[in-house]
Amino acid sequence: MPGRIGILFSGAGFETGTQFFEIPFIYRELEKLGGLAVNLIPKDLVPTAGRGKYTPSRDIFAECLPILRGESVAVGEFDPQDIDGLIIPGGRGPITLLSDIAEAGPDARVVRSVQDLIVGMHVRSKPIGSLGYGGALVMISLKRSVEEPIIVMGEDANLVSLLSPLGIAPVKVGPQEVVFDQDNLLFSVSGIAPDSSFSKGADGVERLTVALFELCLKKKKKK
Repeated sequence: MPGRIGILFSGAGFETGTQFFEIPFIYRELEKLGGLAVNLIPKDLVPTAGRGKYTPSRDIFAECLPILRGESVAVGEFDPQDIDGLIIPGGRGPITLLSDIAEAGPDARVVRSVQDLIVGMHVRSKPIGSLGYGGALVMISLKRSVEEPIIVMGEDANLVSLLSPLGIAPVKVGPQEVVFDQDNLLFSVSGIAPDSSFSKGADGVERLTVALFELCLKKKKKK
């Protein structure tokens, strides 16, 4: 059975959701490797922005529909056991819609279904890949179960400073470099940021996808 890799979406566009530029490179590499992409769409978002301000409802599936290919399922309506690995693309959605990390830092709340997904993957020793701001979502979701994870969060100095109380030293690498935390099975790259090299960022996305997928296959063969 081909490796099934979940891709967690958080809306449309870098500033308001998922960095769509990263998605085709993930799809492309998975197809080349013989894997299957499973689009994971959250139905619920952080209930309030700014700890009390009203947050308008959004239909993440409708926003992402123009770029989705293959199987799509709602987060919280499937078992993490049904996928072999998870990739969380960048964009600001992971820190503004799937959590309130951008405002609350280490005290942030994460959408329950999303946190259950990330924790569920981790406790099952299934690899998680994150791109840019997706790394911050992984950090907060696993802060009670993982000490000092090695992970890239991009080059946002304000976000790094905001999360510094967690005692996590930021990892700075080039956009083509993949960081692998072997103890926690976490892959991460800087992703494709608006002010960085598109070509190098795309290379990093592809390399992360290949590395994560190959690890998934090795783990399946051992079963």
